Amino acid sequence: MLDQMKETPSVSDQTPRPGSVPPAARRTTLLTGTVVVAIGLGVTGVGTLAMLGLAARSMPSAEYADFAVWWTVATLLGTSFGVFEVYLARLLIFELAGGGSPARVTGVMLGRAMAMAGGLGVVIAALSPFLADELFSGELAPALLLWVFMCLAASQSLQRGAATGRHNMVAIATQLSTDGVARAAIIGVLALTGNDSVTSLALGSCVAVVLSLVAGGRVIGPWLARPSVRGADVPLLPVVLLLIGAVGPLLANNGSVPWLKSTDEVGPHLLGAFAGAITLSRIPTQFFSAVMSPLLAHLSEAVELADEAAFERTRARAQLLTAGAGVAFVVAFALLGQLAIRIMLGPDFSLGVANLAVLAAASSGMFIGVVQQAALGALGLWDRIAWAWVVAAVAFVLVLLVPVDPLWRATAAPLVGVVAALVTMWLLGRNGWRSRSKVLARAPRP
Repeated sequence: MLDQMKETPSVSDQTPRPGSVPPAARRTTLLTGTVVVAIGLGVTGVGTLAMLGLAARSMPSAEYADFAVWWTVATLLGTSFGVFEVYLARLLIFELAGGGSPARVTGVMLGRAMAMAGGLGVVIAALSPFLADELFSGELAPALLLWVFMCLAASQSLQRGAATGRHNMVAIATQLSTDGVARAAIIGVLALTGNDSVTSLALGSCVAVVLSLVAGGRVIGPWLARPSVRGADVPLLPVVLLLIGAVGPLLANNGSVPWLKSTDEVGPHLLGAFAGAITLSRIPTQFFSAVMSPLLAHLSEAVELADEAAFERTRARAQLLTAGAGVAFVVAFALLGQLAIRIMLGPDFSLGVANLAVLAAASSGMFIGVVQQAALGALGLWDRIAWAWVVAAVAFVLVLLVPVDPLWRATAAPLVGVVAALVTMWLLGRNGWRSRSKVLARAPRP
């Protein structure tokens, strides 16, 4: 695998082990890995659009609005475990670079993820009556299914982290593709057979995730380990920091929809259109997040080899690509977003062009954020990622408190939050290479 690489990013020791194979000879190229993951993300994105489109056409508008909110909140909870995906991948790259076994760090991360899922399960159970009344028209089952979906999505994140650490981008693409295809197919069958309640569609979404885990597991091979929360040499602090920082992107991506629902100041068609626009505007973000796994792997390897030139070259190219694509997407979504919403949901759903442009700008900022986070993560600077998104979360909430039209508050809050995060990451990451740290707090092997 990656045994040719050094285990610590020491500036004074930049030479691979004698007789080892150069990294480029064995690993998947950044472009190839990105394309493979992008295919999987594209399929799952289309599956999401198909799911929402089928639901919008088969359900009454009020019930569809409830399901759109369920999907948004479920995705928000599941995405919070993305921090384990990133950190597990970085730990595995470190372990495999030194010829170590991945089982130990995998087990620790599994145990900690399970502990977090259990804690959140208690919170969700306690809040389920409130969530049912506020978000799901009094239905308790969708609120409880949020925890089921969250646990399954957490397993997806851990599986993708294991695949990234092994440079197995095909496993990631297989998992994502299966999820998208199964989701559209299951929801389609439920809609055609008249079993299209919010509860049944939520349960169908959970089944799709199970199928994706099975498919991904067949490609990656054995990757699980015995869970354990104890691991003195696997620092807990980066996970805590990343979890704190996860609040910002979660709010920016998904927080506006449940907040707008809770205000009771917009009708179901407008709420459905806004949720659809959020989903559509985030699809390019999913595509550009395809670069996260291979980019993190390549930047991390540059750090392990203490190759600053390769690190900066890779980061600069990725940054230029994402910035250019972001500008193009804002223009395209402003012009075509209205048509896309009507094709996806039907002619009764619409949203203003200005709102579409602002939502697209927030997504474009996320493109750039992917590169910044991958660079800081490769350098082990987890705290700087965390504090940047804490600033974003504060900015998001402050916008929602401004006494203007609720729809505009929900529209502007993600953009303000993302911009705040980007500025903070840039300021805190200017001396990143000189401040890089070991990924594991232990001495290198002889």
